[in-house]
Amino acid sequence: MKSLWWRRGAVILWLLGWRNAAGLPVQLPAADQLRAELQAHARPDTARVKRLSALALVLRNNAPEESASLFRAALALAQQLGYPAGMAEARLGLGFYHRHRSEYGLAQAYSEQANRDFAQTGNRQGQTRSLYNLTCIFLDQGQLAKSLQTNLAGLALADAGHDRKWQAFLNTQLGTTSTHLGEYARARHYLREGLRWAVASGDQPSVGHAYAGIGDLYRAQGQWAEAQRNYEKDAASYRRMRDEGGILYEDINIGDMLERQGQVPQALAVGRRSLARASRLQKLGEITRAQLLLARAYLHAGQPDSAFWYGQPSLLAAQRSGAKSISRDASQVLARASARRGRFDAAYRYEQLFGAYRDSLNTSDQQRRVAVVTYRGELARKQAQISLLTRNERLMRAKNRQQRWFLLGALLGLAAVAGLSWGLWRNICRRRSAYALLRQQQDELRATQAQLVQSEKMAFLGELTAGIAHELQNPLTFMKSFADVSTGLVEEINGARSGAGLGQDILVGLKQNLQQISQHGQRASSIIKDMLAHSRSGATPRQPTDLNALVAEHLRLAYEGARAANPDFTATLRQDLDPDLGPVSVVAPDLGRVLLNLCTNALYAVRERQQLAAAAGSGEQAAPYEPSVVVSTRRATHGQAVEIGVRDNGTGMPAEVQARVFQPFFTTKPVGEGTGLGLSLSHDIVTQGHGGTLRVESRAGEGTEFVISLPV
Repeated sequence: MKSLWWRRGAVILWLLGWRNAAGLPVQLPAADQLRAELQAHARPDTARVKRLSALALVLRNNAPEESASLFRAALALAQQLGYPAGMAEARLGLGFYHRHRSEYGLAQAYSEQANRDFAQTGNRQGQTRSLYNLTCIFLDQGQLAKSLQTNLAGLALADAGHDRKWQAFLNTQLGTTSTHLGEYARARHYLREGLRWAVASGDQPSVGHAYAGIGDLYRAQGQWAEAQRNYEKDAASYRRMRDEGGILYEDINIGDMLERQGQVPQALAVGRRSLARASRLQKLGEITRAQLLLARAYLHAGQPDSAFWYGQPSLLAAQRSGAKSISRDASQVLARASARRGRFDAAYRYEQLFGAYRDSLNTSDQQRRVAVVTYRGELARKQAQISLLTRNERLMRAKNRQQRWFLLGALLGLAAVAGLSWGLWRNICRRRSAYALLRQQQDELRATQAQLVQSEKMAFLGELTAGIAHELQNPLTFMKSFADVSTGLVEEINGARSGAGLGQDILVGLKQNLQQISQHGQRASSIIKDMLAHSRSGATPRQPTDLNALVAEHLRLAYEGARAANPDFTATLRQDLDPDLGPVSVVAPDLGRVLLNLCTNALYAVRERQQLAAAAGSGEQAAPYEPSVVVSTRRATHGQAVEIGVRDNGTGMPAEVQARVFQPFFTTKPVGEGTGLGLSLSHDIVTQGHGGTLRVESRAGEGTEFVISLPV
């Protein structure tokens, strides 16, 4: 998602809306001229606010830190003068700055405040620009439901204002989001709409943006030639605008498509030219992409030494910037290049790194798909509720019509005694018709209510399906990764002639990989058996189980899952297990799900508090926060039950949250990260399946402890 930097950055001055009285983009003065004007006009007034923001815009690509400093100065002066329009423009500029630095909390805060400022001044186009930036912020973080909602809100403002340029940009953005979701038919529809509006507006940046989005769609579908043609159209737009940064970005995309089509000499030429231009412009992100392009092209050309030469600095730079997709591709190139150079130990190390990045990205993809399922379920429920309200309104109108006709009949009867019989007959006929209509509408209302119930069932089924796919994805991904590595090792054994020592090391690694494949295959089989057992009617028999081993195993699984989703996260794990506890009769798979859910929630809570502490700063006297999760087992004092505790020092819960924590579909997590079913199902397993209790003790800001009590 961060690869959209140049495409968005190239038109950023247009996006921020600097226009003249005729509504056309303003040609901003050069930086030197603006500095001279600021020195000549030091008076603190609204004109100085505008000049500070204008200079910040000119410098935002080549000197981003100075640009941010100027935006802050403009914001401070606008606040001092009470100038809402100046505050809005400065805050939106800071919102774009922090988004491109991946500082999403600050970017969101500035953009939301800018949106409120624009609303206060009645600037609807400013609101549209703010919503566009918020759409990109949510998309970069994988919050697809929020991104779609914000995108649609911005598009509604653009449609209401008949702003063709913004209709083009926001339709194209919807197409880009749909491409990331794999909904290619929906993406094609939005991208075509974006291109249609862009051509109608005659705005060159929006036309290029639409072609770039169409290129990404073809690229995601593996249609390299079509993707290249659309990237070339976008590059032509940048050349007409004389934007070297945009030309550089699309040249690297074109080189990538050439390499994938086997046109290696042309790809190498484009890669060398792009690397030279990126170095001259000091664009670090594009240097990384150009190095990866050259590494892949040299590997394709059978020159592994050159591929390694360019791939290694690309991997290091991507790791520093946090670009996981580039880190994944670079580590794969380095693994293959090392194998061809005969450096099998390095090949094995880079292959493991490639697997780790691939698994992390697959986990993120699963989370995005769960978010989409949740969003669609919510949308279906809202549409059903709207339909229900519409039916109720029609029913009330029918009743009002019935009353009016009844009153009219009575008045006519009082006015003319001679026509009383006729009036009564007419009133009876109308009442019969009204009652028939009322019965029909009541039947439609019942059908709508049944539709609402069915939509809720389908939403739950979608969430359950996404959860099952996520459960099975982890062991199957591990199995495929280790199988691929093992295949490579077998090929290396067949080609190795350098000595028995290297062959022995490879055999040891091969044995370990096969053991891992067997272990994760058994785990996948166990998951399927557990789901089949859970679907049968009747109770699952209990068996004597070592609770200490069960608790330790599921704490380890939860921690591995948290680390896979967030490689930088670490926490202190403590096990206070009673060695004299002895076997306890339980349904081990069901209780394991409860323990995995509680441990996962505990790790999520300490990670949330760690992120809040990092965002708030350490303070002068504050001790550094250390995430900690403690699991324990013990026999109750009366000896008739055993207790399992899961305690964390995370964010804790207020009393109102504790009162609802075991209710179905209640969750405090953001959209896409929780279904609200985990603790509800855990409570049912403990209370109904084992005859025990599950209680919670928590204090906001200090931590939480869940205690399972099982009779023996």
